[in-house]
Amino acid sequence: MRYVAIPQRTCAWLLTHKGISTALASVLLEEDLKPFRSGEFAHGSMRLVGSTDGRLLAVWNREHLSGTGSEEWVIFRLEAPRGLLGMPIIGQQVFERIIYVANQRLLGLMLDGELIHRTWPNGAHTCLAGRGNEARQFSISYAEAGGTGTIGTRAVMLIGPEHDFDALTGAMAEESRHLGRLVDLANSLIDTARRRPLIDAPTFQTLRSALAPAPADHGGLQNVSVSTEYRPSTGGVSPYETIHWTYDQWVESGQLNEVQRRVLEADALLRHPVRIIGPAGSGKTLLMQLLAIRYLRSAETDCRSAKILYVVHNAPMAAAVIDRLRVLGAEDYLTSNKRSINVTTLAEYGRQMIGVADSSVIDRDAHKTKLFQRDQIKEALNESITAHAKIVAGSKLLSQISTNESLRILFSELLMAEISTVIKGRGLVTDEKRYVSAEAPFSRLHGIMTTEERRFAFDVFKRYHQVVFEQYEMLDSDDVAISLLGRLRTPLWDLRRKSEGFDFIFVDEAQLFNENERRVFAYLGKGTAAHVPIALALDEAQEPFGFSAAGLATLGIENIENETLPSNHRSTRKIVDLAFFVIQRTTDLFGTDFPEFAADDVEGTLAREDGSVPLLIRCNEKAHSFSRFILKAVQKLRARNVRQISVICHAEIYWEALRSELEQSQLPLHVITQRGEKLSPDQPLVVLSRPSFVGGQEFDAVILVGLEQGVMPPRVVDNPPLSAALEQQTLREMYLAISRAKYSVVVASNREATPNSIIIDALKKGLISEGEIEN
Repeated sequence: MRYVAIPQRTCAWLLTHKGISTALASVLLEEDLKPFRSGEFAHGSMRLVGSTDGRLLAVWNREHLSGTGSEEWVIFRLEAPRGLLGMPIIGQQVFERIIYVANQRLLGLMLDGELIHRTWPNGAHTCLAGRGNEARQFSISYAEAGGTGTIGTRAVMLIGPEHDFDALTGAMAEESRHLGRLVDLANSLIDTARRRPLIDAPTFQTLRSALAPAPADHGGLQNVSVSTEYRPSTGGVSPYETIHWTYDQWVESGQLNEVQRRVLEADALLRHPVRIIGPAGSGKTLLMQLLAIRYLRSAETDCRSAKILYVVHNAPMAAAVIDRLRVLGAEDYLTSNKRSINVTTLAEYGRQMIGVADSSVIDRDAHKTKLFQRDQIKEALNESITAHAKIVAGSKLLSQISTNESLRILFSELLMAEISTVIKGRGLVTDEKRYVSAEAPFSRLHGIMTTEERRFAFDVFKRYHQVVFEQYEMLDSDDVAISLLGRLRTPLWDLRRKSEGFDFIFVDEAQLFNENERRVFAYLGKGTAAHVPIALALDEAQEPFGFSAAGLATLGIENIENETLPSNHRSTRKIVDLAFFVIQRTTDLFGTDFPEFAADDVEGTLAREDGSVPLLIRCNEKAHSFSRFILKAVQKLRARNVRQISVICHAEIYWEALRSELEQSQLPLHVITQRGEKLSPDQPLVVLSRPSFVGGQEFDAVILVGLEQGVMPPRVVDNPPLSAALEQQTLREMYLAISRAKYSVVVASNREATPNSIIIDALKKGLISEGEIEN
């Protein structure tokens, strides 16, 4: 590799983690970097990816990314001459100096006087190459660019070490000409649309060891990292038997897997923030609730006060958590003042904190609020398409959106996120010019739109804002979150948080909260600990559109450690194989958190070896309509004594017809309207839902509708980034839907329609078979 690129926030992180910095320098100085041309290093939050031509190696920490798709980069030369490898004997000291200098300059800070900084007539800068007698005989040179012109964000290029000032500064003038292209290449490596094969674990062992946290001294683990592997059934207790278990029964029964038990006993939240990672069915929510009770019991034993905040996304989820806590034996903690657990939505907590009446917010429930926001943005988008026909006609993107209903619905979801995190989150509500004309992208969507398309997007926002804020005079969920954040960033809260803040914060289904809401979490603690005492449970496979949000460290939650639960699959092996096939195609998920479901030599859980291969059925000419065909499929499954069936509609074009057909069928139908709805686990039931609402549910069989070419994902011409984002959303929705099934997965395709490429590939690999549901 000729050059190395590291974002500024990752540089700052490396400066505070000397062991990792030293190990990274050793990799650059001593290892063969050719594998990075086709492979990728992934360990924890650390990523190393190289360009296929061997020109650039990008290094970053996922927790410290801005999420905009355009980072502030330090790029330094690795190859000799005048690269880090030119003087490997002092390479460690030079690498340390490069990281320090780049971080200082990208932050706009002066260099320490001991570095003997000089400025040269050609614009180059020099300073001492490092510490120690030998390194001080050499210099490095740097040049700065960005903020204007071809480079929208700030960037720094460095070369050296070199003894000759003239040679060094002359070479710097030549090297700096490549900075813009190298920055673009570095950003493209972070935003790669497909993950590469992971580089085998035995390689780069020094870096892997440095990234692995040390175990706690008192017998628990500082960081539990266990493969997410398929686990066949060896018997055990069913969920129906454990539904009424108390905390003590869970702890004493031996039904917690090894990882859950070790996480529960490690008291990790006393040392650092914790992110509990695991796919559907791995027991994240149960572990969160057991952890909360453990801390409250510990406080009771020690005669200490303790306040815990348990945050969920919507009211049904809050009710479900409260019910479960009562079953677990935490009834007294729900009403106590001295040792308490407050289960609430962030929207309700924010409304109370900022002192806003119910009538001033769209709804006390965040989910209903966001549904209202989505509907209003759809209407605003339709109005803007009509009002700006010229802009629409001149844009390939907007012209496709105007004629494709499925694409329009998904684009309105993207606009909703853009309005939330960029226009509102960055304070651009009254600054259209800055939004439209900014050279540095505020988000990935912002970066792929032309100035006219940005102007169109801002017009959608203004129409939405006029209705909600001016006409209805109400605050949406982002207004509440931003107002709450403003209150928590005041000296008054700093004064009060020791008494009004919380000892521990638990956030369930953290992937459902947007960036504005996640920024709040860092301020909810008492502020007496050196870290934020927060535990977040999430399934990264449910992140929308594959557009990575800002890293948690960027949002104020630093040094978080992952507690990766093993999969506790409710499904048959064949369903698990299909779910994994889907999720491994997503960006930045197929890594250490989602390795291959290969090992069977581990403890048993609820996964089942029996069951048939997922089935593709095609609507035939005999069917009166596609919705009637789906109804017949449901009836065939019920005739085979399949008790609970979910029809999951991925395409809005089929929703109303499906709903009408199923409602007229006299079947025991339940239409899910929001995530977290409580369903009876032992009653025969047919459920109709959109994929975004089925999280946390499980069914005997699922029927997937709408996974057809040009429908889901919608076809987008001449806009690869948007096309990739829509594909990522489809993949995540498919994973979520497939992982709801215990015994059967059926994919239904309309007559004359072709299944999408993901289903076709699964057919070719034998993960899906084509046929009919047998009576």
